Amino acid sequence: MITTGTVAVSGVALTGSLGIDQQDPETGEIMIASALGAGDQVETAAARPTIAAAVEQPVAFQLRTAVSLAPTLPDVTVNADEPVEVGFRLTSRSGGALADQDILVQVLFPQGWTTFKALRTDASGHAAYTARVLTTTQVRATFAGSDALEAATSAPAILRVRPQPPAAPSPASDQAPRDGAGGATTAPSAVGGQTSVGEKAVYLASLQAGKPYVYGAEGPYSFDCSGLVQYVYKQLGKSLPRTTDQQFAATTRIARGSEQVGDLIFFGQPGSMYHMGIYAGNGKIWVAPKSGDVVKLQTIWASDYYVGRVS
Repeated sequence: MITTGTVAVSGVALTGSLGIDQQDPETGEIMIASALGAGDQVETAAARPTIAAAVEQPVAFQLRTAVSLAPTLPDVTVNADEPVEVGFRLTSRSGGALADQDILVQVLFPQGWTTFKALRTDASGHAAYTARVLTTTQVRATFAGSDALEAATSAPAILRVRPQPPAAPSPASDQAPRDGAGGATTAPSAVGGQTSVGEKAVYLASLQAGKPYVYGAEGPYSFDCSGLVQYVYKQLGKSLPRTTDQQFAATTRIARGSEQVGDLIFFGQPGSMYHMGIYAGNGKIWVAPKSGDVVKLQTIWASDYYVGRVS
């Protein structure tokens, strides 16, 4: 005779004294309706293994592998505009290379980190590009992670630019007249390490080289001509309107032939400008040319153009 039993009801154990009259003579199931009260839901001993299995079923969690993302050259010093390889390596925490993974490269501006390039790791987990900097710059990489790998952000790589040496005195200065105190009058020395907004704009435009022209695109992966200009100057804290005509109206007119690096070159007529680029010096502009082409450095092809300066 079964006198005592424990039945799992909704995950709770109930214990009670049951008489033999509460056992079904045909099935052997223990009936506990009288113990619970009329209308209560009853789980039988036969159902007990199913309930226990449901309660005890472990929940599966997929753990993602921790990764490490680091610059290959954390701190390097170069001359202004000197090519330098900037690289990053993505590995598991145990040191194993993570190949065929996409990472994004970001540069630090006063407004924060801005993504400007996407790279893919090789068989050794390494990805790199060639940079030219005009002023000390911080660059880092980010990895978005995957179902199997955790996300990661590298420490910044610092690209330092050597200060330019003071300008050498001209030969004429050796014969300059003496001042009343008997000292030589010397020419002022050049200020090293200073970079204008225009030079920074040209540098940023150069980073977009090779990205496709797409009408109406504003970056960071494709551009039209005015979209490229707006994107570049936005990184420098300068707000420009969207279209070529609007940017022409928003800039200061400069006489043709007096343009400086970073000035905007406009083609067309006021109110009907059809193209533009960023002046890079030596008669060249950075421009997103046309459908089917890419951002590139191009010689100014027309003698009739307008110059605008971003203030």
